[in-house]
Parts: sequence; structure tokens; C-alpha cells
Amino acid sequence: MDMTAKHLSKLWDWYAEAGCENVYQVPAQRNHRYELSKLFLLVRGSVYLDLGCGTGGMFESIAEIIQPSVVHAADWSEQMLVIARVESERMQIAGTTRFEFHLNDFSEKLPWPDSYFDGVVSNHVACYVTCGWKTHLRELARVTKLGGYLYMGTLLKGWSFESVLYIHGPWEIIKDPIPNLRGLKYRRILSKIFKEAKRQGAELPPMRELMNSLKLLGYEDISVVRTFWGGGLALRAKLTSK
Repeated sequence: MDMTAKHLSKLWDWYAEAGCENVYQVPAQRNHRYELSKLFLLVRGSVYLDLGCGTGGMFESIAEIIQPSVVHAADWSEQMLVIARVESERMQIAGTTRFEFHLNDFSEKLPWPDSYFDGVVSNHVACYVTCGWKTHLRELARVTKLGGYLYMGTLLKGWSFESVLYIHGPWEIIKDPIPNLRGLKYRRILSKIFKEAKRQGAELPPMRELMNSLKLLGYEDISVVRTFWGGGLALRAKLTSK
């Protein structure tokens, strides 16, 4: 991992140490995870990758709905993984899914062989990877078996933390003040991460280009739900050819 990548990783560590799991309770985040998890399909006994697992915000949905036997949980932040391991211990007591953890720089080639996973969950990774979202998608397709599913959440081109704060922030705080006021605390950190990732080469995918890229990679049966007031999406896509 080079020095610029380490700097970005340290920012994610800072976000984790600040208590980023509190952001999961912000209504817009909660709705996004709910819409993504609604797309999950049961594939009991499968092997899944949760890439960019963070502190384990999707663990419960993956374990309860997809019911894989093993989840490889990977993140670029050591501190995120510390918290995620605690979450996984709770999940392993309640169910049969086993979690394995990996510290990875997602801007490099993923450390798994071709067609290793039955499916991949990649939530809020494509918009932050410094290799660019198209390279990210190619790697996800490479490590996924034919017939496997990609579940992805991302912000889209045009998204801006500043505009969301001024356009939607006041009304959201009125509707649900406590979690949204907490969310404001973390917006500064996320905005800093977003700007640093962009400086290093990350891009927000445009909707049409994203759909075209998925189809060119061999994905079909693409289901999309718009989230974050239309500035993001949750999707499911089946890999049918390579």
C-alpha cells in the first residue's frame, strides 16, 4: 500500500474511531441499507464477499437473508475491522454464518482467484476506490462465479455532501432530529474522505455508464432502486457470462 493509499486508510480509521456506526441510524442511510437488503436472494451455504464491510452494517441482513456459510469481510481500515469482528461474534452466536476478515486496498487486484465467490456485496465502495469504479467492477466480476449475484450500493455522479446538507438537511432534521443531528457530526469526516478519494482518482459513476458497464461485463437481470433522494442507488445484478 503506497503512502497516498495509507493516508486514505487512516481517514477511514479516523471515521471508525469517531463512532461511524452511529451514521447507520440516519434515516437516509437506514433506508439505503433496507432497499439494498430487500434485493438479497437466499443462497444458503454459499461463500460471499462483503467488500468494504465497514463496521459490519450489512452483516445481519446478509446472514439472515442470503444465509451463506462463509462471508469474507474485507475493508481498507484496520479500525473498521476491529469493530466488525465484534459485530460478527454476535452474529455467529445467533446463526451459522462464519466470518473471515481481510485488510485490503481495493485499488489493487483483489487477493482471491477467479470465480471464487457465489456473490458479492459492495456497498459504498465504487464511489471511493481510487483505481476508478470501472476497474472495481471488473475485479468484482472476475472473482464471482457465473450465476452469482452482485449487490451494490453507491452514490452517483452529481452527489454532493454540501448540497444535500443545504437542500435536504433542515427538513430531515425536523422529521427525525436525533439521528440526523448525529449525522451532521460525521459529515465533515465523510466529506474529507470523499475529497481525498477524489484527489487520488476516485469517481462517482454516472447512472447510464454504470448500467452499460455492468452489461458489458456480463451482468443481466439488473434491478435498481434509487436512494439518497435520487443521488444514489442499490442494485442487484446476475453474472451470466464472462
